[in-house]
Amino acid sequence: MAERAKIRVRGLEIETDREVYTPAEDSLLMIDSVDLWGDLKGIKCLDVGTGTGIVAIFMAGKGCETFATDITSESVELARRNAELNGVDIHVTQGNLMDHFRDSSFDIITFNPPYLPEPPSDVKLSVSWAGGSMGRELIDRFLSDLPRVIKEDGRAAVLHADYNEPHLTLEWGRKRGFDSRVLGRRKLAFHELIVIELRPRSLRAERP
Repeated sequence: MAERAKIRVRGLEIETDREVYTPAEDSLLMIDSVDLWGDLKGIKCLDVGTGTGIVAIFMAGKGCETFATDITSESVELARRNAELNGVDIHVTQGNLMDHFRDSSFDIITFNPPYLPEPPSDVKLSVSWAGGSMGRELIDRFLSDLPRVIKEDGRAAVLHADYNEPHLTLEWGRKRGFDSRVLGRRKLAFHELIVIELRPRSLRAERP
């Protein structure tokens, strides 16, 4: 069997697979955005749609107890191999978004979703980039379950392209008790990538 291709990204050695989305500019922007949060020791982190596991591995390297999930078995197996390759422990499970996690489970949740405005095709890998109408179908499903799994003082980071109408996510957050802001952005040739941070407003802060 031929050796799998490996790439180096932000000091990490990542094995790739033709059945799994290869880290690109969106992955790098998510890593840079998470890096703004500083030390993550003593908390629980979740990377949704983990792919190669690169974001989960980066968070584990910053000290948090890290979980990762993906809908494909190929991604789950690859993320586990990459965690071992980089000397970190992550708990990787196969599942549909966050359905299989308990309430109020995580301090940090990251999601680099399929965001192209098209339906999945017969190509298996298309589930990693095809986001349906406006590229928001997976984003909106993620948001609908976010209040259940995030801790009261937690933070979430969700990547968008500018054609996903990221203002809708900002508005969603403000209407549902989250402080929402743009955490990071990167201009590419034909579109802009934007990471939105969502933080539940503390109930303690709202009390007189």
